[in-house]
Amino acid sequence: MPPSSPNQSSSLPVSSARPGPAAGFPVTSSTFFRGGTLSLRAGHTRFVHCSPRRLPEMNRRTQWIAGTTLVAALLGSAAVGGAQNATTGMIGGVVRDAQQGVLPGAAVVAVHAPTGTRYEAFTRADGRFDLLNVQVGPYDLEVAMSGFGTRSLSGVVVALGEATEVPVTLQLATLTETVEVVAAASEVFSPSRSGTTAGVATGVIETLPTLERSLQDFARVNPFFVKTSRNADSESFLSVAGRSGRYNNIQIDGAVNNDLFGLARQGTPGGQANTQPISLDAVSELQLVVAPYDVRQSGFSGGGINVITRSGSNAFSGTGYFYSRNEGLVGSGIDDVPIATFFDRQQGASVGGPLARNRAFFFANVESQRRETPVGYSLDGSSGIDFGRLADAQRIVQIASSRFGYDIPGGLGEIIRGNPNDKLFVRTDVNLSPGQRLSLRHNYVDGAADVGSQSNFRYRFTDNFYLFESATNSTVGQLDSTFGSAVNQARISFQRIRDRRGPRTAPFPQVTIDLEGGEEIRFGTEQFSTANALDQDIIEIHNDLTWVRGRHQFTIGTHNELFKFRNLFIRDNFGVYEFASPELFAQGLAQSYSYSFSRTSDPRQAAEFWVYQLGFYAGDQWRVRDDLSLTYGVRLDAPIFPDTPTANPLVEQLYGRGTDVVPATRNWSPRIGFNYDLSPGRAARQQVRGGLGLFHGRTPYVWLSNQYSNTGNEFQRIRVFFDPDNRIPFSADPNGQPIDIGSASTNEINLVDPDYRFPQLLRGNLAYDRDLGFLNLIGSVELLFSKTLQDIDYRNLNLVESGTAPDGRPTFGRLHRDFSNVVLLTNTHEGSSWTIATKLDKRFSDNWFLSGSYLYGESRSVNDGGSSQATSNWRYNYNAGNPNAVPLGISNFSPGHRFNLSGSYRIPAGPAGITLAAYYNAQQGRPFSYLDGSDSNGDGTRGNDLLYVPRDAGEVIVTDGSFDDLMRFLTDGCDVTAGAIVPRNACRGPWTYSLDFHVGVDVPVGRNEVEVFLDVQNLVNAFSSAIGLVEFAFFQNLQPVRSSVDPETGRYVYSLNTPARPGFTGDRFTRDDLRSRWQAQLGLRYSFGR
Repeated sequence: MPPSSPNQSSSLPVSSARPGPAAGFPVTSSTFFRGGTLSLRAGHTRFVHCSPRRLPEMNRRTQWIAGTTLVAALLGSAAVGGAQNATTGMIGGVVRDAQQGVLPGAAVVAVHAPTGTRYEAFTRADGRFDLLNVQVGPYDLEVAMSGFGTRSLSGVVVALGEATEVPVTLQLATLTETVEVVAAASEVFSPSRSGTTAGVATGVIETLPTLERSLQDFARVNPFFVKTSRNADSESFLSVAGRSGRYNNIQIDGAVNNDLFGLARQGTPGGQANTQPISLDAVSELQLVVAPYDVRQSGFSGGGINVITRSGSNAFSGTGYFYSRNEGLVGSGIDDVPIATFFDRQQGASVGGPLARNRAFFFANVESQRRETPVGYSLDGSSGIDFGRLADAQRIVQIASSRFGYDIPGGLGEIIRGNPNDKLFVRTDVNLSPGQRLSLRHNYVDGAADVGSQSNFRYRFTDNFYLFESATNSTVGQLDSTFGSAVNQARISFQRIRDRRGPRTAPFPQVTIDLEGGEEIRFGTEQFSTANALDQDIIEIHNDLTWVRGRHQFTIGTHNELFKFRNLFIRDNFGVYEFASPELFAQGLAQSYSYSFSRTSDPRQAAEFWVYQLGFYAGDQWRVRDDLSLTYGVRLDAPIFPDTPTANPLVEQLYGRGTDVVPATRNWSPRIGFNYDLSPGRAARQQVRGGLGLFHGRTPYVWLSNQYSNTGNEFQRIRVFFDPDNRIPFSADPNGQPIDIGSASTNEINLVDPDYRFPQLLRGNLAYDRDLGFLNLIGSVELLFSKTLQDIDYRNLNLVESGTAPDGRPTFGRLHRDFSNVVLLTNTHEGSSWTIATKLDKRFSDNWFLSGSYLYGESRSVNDGGSSQATSNWRYNYNAGNPNAVPLGISNFSPGHRFNLSGSYRIPAGPAGITLAAYYNAQQGRPFSYLDGSDSNGDGTRGNDLLYVPRDAGEVIVTDGSFDDLMRFLTDGCDVTAGAIVPRNACRGPWTYSLDFHVGVDVPVGRNEVEVFLDVQNLVNAFSSAIGLVEFAFFQNLQPVRSSVDPETGRYVYSLNTPARPGFTGDRFTRDDLRSRWQAQLGLRYSFGR
C-alpha cells in the first residue's frame, strides 16, 4: 500500500503497512533519540586492567568526554544532512507520465524483500523521490498516483554506500503493471558517484577462489588495492594507491575496526596473530573507497574498506561449512623438494531468522581455524629451501651448549608455525516503531600465532621466533530514525583489544653471528619480545542527519573516537649481542651490545595515555541539473592528547626540545566532486566524474607512544654500536646483563615536534565510464593523483657531521656520547603519486560476473614508516649519506604495472549447478635498493646506506671476486649509473603471476543444499614449477658488498657477499616457498532455508 498522504520526500522504515508519521515532524534537539533506547553491553575479555590511582582523573575525563559528546550530538541534530553512508544505501528516481512530464505527489513504497521493512515517500514538485538510509539488499517498489495505474517493480538492488536510481513511468489508466527488473540499477551510473569507489557484492564474495578467506582476497579485485606482503611470513596486507597499509581505514557496520595503535601491517585488530577481524561468513558486502568526496568518509590517506555484516530475515536459514588443505594438496616446487608437515582447517556455522516477523531478526556465526605452516627454509635441506651453511650452524649449536650451557631448541629442520583462531559474531535488528530501526551486534576474535620468518641471508632458530596472542571484543549499536523528511543515524561502539607478545622458549639473550659471505644465524629470545603487551580501549560516538530540500541533500554530523592505550614495551630486556664470526662467539667476545631495563619502581613500566579524536563535518549533494551533480563539503578532525610525557630537563638543555610535548593539530578537509551524465535517458549511458579534496589520515599511535616511553626517565638503554674491534664479554644470563660497559651510551630519546601534523593529502580523480551496450559490460578509465601536504619525517638530533667518505657522502659522529639516538618525529611536505587504471566490469547477475583491469602507478615519498619504533623509522630509511635529510624517492609501495582478471559463471545442471570462478593477477615486483652491508656514513647503523657504484675497476679494491663480478650483479635487471650512488628503490623485483581457480557443485536436497568445492591457488605452478614463483628482496634491499676504507690509498674496499661472488648459482632474492607452490583446498557446505 502506498502512504496515505503526501510528504516532502520522507523516508520511513516501517515494521508493517501502517502510515508513517505526519508530514513536517519537528526536528529539534529534544527529539534527537525519540522512540528508541540504545543499550549496550560489552562482551567478555580475557584481560582486565584498571588502576585505582587513576580513577579520579578518569572521572574528570569522563565528565569532559560526556560534555564534548553532548555538544557534538547537539551540533549533529541542529541542522540537516546528506545521503547514503558506510552502512546503508539510497533509492531515488523521477516519476513521469507517458509524455515524460514529471508527476509530483506520487506515492512510493519500497519493501526490503528479506525483512519486510517498508520505506515510504512522495515525489516532490520536480517528480523526484528519495528514500534515504535504506538497508542494503533487494527491494520491491510500488508507485501509485490518483488517475494513474500502479506500477510495481521487483529485483531493485541497493548496494553499500551507493544511490540506486530507479526511473518510473506511470500510464494514464487504472491498470496495475508489474515489472521484473532484469538488471539491478547500476552503482556505476549514479549521480552520487564522483570519486574513486567500488563495491564487492555478495555474489562475488561467495564465488571467487580464496584459501585465506580474507577481506584482502576480495579487495584485490579492485586495481587500486594491491595485496602484498613484506616478508615470507604469510602476513598479507593491502597497499592502496601507493601508500602503506598502516594508512588504510577499515570500518565494520560503520564502526572503526583498525589497529589504531599501528603495530599490525594488515591494519586490523589481531593482524599480528594473522587472523581476520571478522568471519567471512558474517560479511554481506564490501565497499572500497580511495577518493570519496562524501565528507563523512575519513580516517585514511591510503584507502578505506567499508564492511557491512549479514542480518537475519523473515525466513530461517543457516549454513555449516568445512575447509581443509594439507601437505598432500601442495606441489613439490621448483626445487622438487616436498613441503614439511602442513595443514589448514576451518569450520563454522551460521544461522539467522525472525524473532518477530517483519519486526525483529537475528543472525549468528561461529568459526574456528587451526593452521600449521612451514617457514620455508631449513638448515639440513630436508624440506623447503636449503639455507646452506649447515656446518656453521652445527658448530654454533655446539659452542652454545659446551661453552655457555645453552641447548638451542628446534633442531636443523624446517620450523612449523602454529596459528589457531576462533571467532563469534551475533547481530540483532529490530524495527522499534514506524520510523525507527535498531541494530546491535557483537564480534569476538581470539587468535594466536607463532611469528618469525627466514630469508636467503638470515636464518633464525626456533627460539628466535615469538608467540603473539590477541583477543578483540567489539560491540556496536546503531539507531536509525526518521523525523518527517529527515533521517538521523546515531551509532556508539566499544572495542576492547588485548595483545600479548612473548618468547616461545626459555629466556636467553638474543645472539646474532655473522658468517663469511654476508649471511647470519640468530638464536635466543627475540629482542622485541622480552616485555611486550598492549591494551586498547576504544569508544566511538557518531551521529549524522539527512534532509532533502529541493535539489539538495545537506549533511551535518560528528564522528568522535576516544582511545585509551597501555603499552608495555621493553626491548633488549634479556640482552642483545652480535658477533662478527663463529670464532669470536666461541671466545665469548661480542662486537655490539644492547640492553634496556626500567628505571622506575615497576620493572615492567608501561606507557599509558588517552587520545580524543573529534570530528565534525557538513556537506551537500546538489543536483544542479538532471545531468549534473555536485558533492561538496568540509570536515574538521582534531586529535587531542590530554596526557603528556614526563619532562627531562637535561634533554631540553642539550637539544633545545622538551620531552613533555604533544602535538596540537587541527585538520580541515574541504572536498568537491562532480558527476556529469553525457547521455541522460539513453540506453548506452556514459558519464564523466571527478573531484578534488583533502584527505586526513591517522598517525599510527605507536609512533606517538614512542615519546611516552623514551623520555630518558622511564628506561635505561645501554648501547654499544657495532665495531669489528670491540671485545665485549658475553653474559648468557638473561637476568644478569652487564650495565657497566666503558664505551656504551646509556640512553635513547624520542621527541615529537609540537607542530607535527597527522598525514594529509590533496587527492583528486578524473574518470570516464561507458556502458558498452552488450552483456551489461561497463568500461572505465580513471586517473588518480595525490600530493602530500603532511607526512612523517624523522631526524636524529644527536648526529654531527665529522668527515667525508671516499664517494663524497658525509660521515657522522655522535654529538653527546651519553646518548645513542635522539630522534625527532616531524613532518615533510614532499611526496606525490599518480595512477592510471582502465577497467572492464560486468556486475554479478544472471549467475555470472566479470571484471578485468590494468593499472600503472608511481608514488614517491620521503619516509614510508616501515617500523613501529622511531629509531627504526629513522635508521632504516635508506639514504645516500645524510639520514637527516633524505630526499624524495620512489616509495616502497609504488605499484608499477598490474593486470588482473576475475570472474565466475554458474552452469545449471538440472536442479543442481556447477560454479566455475577464477582470479588472475600479474604484478610487477616491488621496488628495492642496493645497500652497502657496512656503515658507510658512520651513523651507527649497518645496512641503511645506499651503494656507491664505482666508475671503473681502479676506483675500488674488490675482494672475494672481481670488479666485473660486482658490475654483473648490479646490472642484472637494474639500471645503475657508474660513479654515482644508486637512488633509493631504483630497482624492481621479479614479476609475480598467479591464477587461482574455484569449482563448486551445488545439489539441492529438499529445501536444503549441499555444495562441494575445490579452490586452487597458483594453478599455473601445477603446469610448470618455474612459473608462479613469489620472490622479493628481503626488507626491500640487496646487499652485494661490505665496505671498508683502505688506509693507504683512501679507496673503498668492497668485499663481495655470497650472491655477488663468481660461481654463485643460487637466487639473489628471497622466495616465499609456500606461495611459490600450487595449493588446493577442499570444502563442504550445507545450507538450509536459502
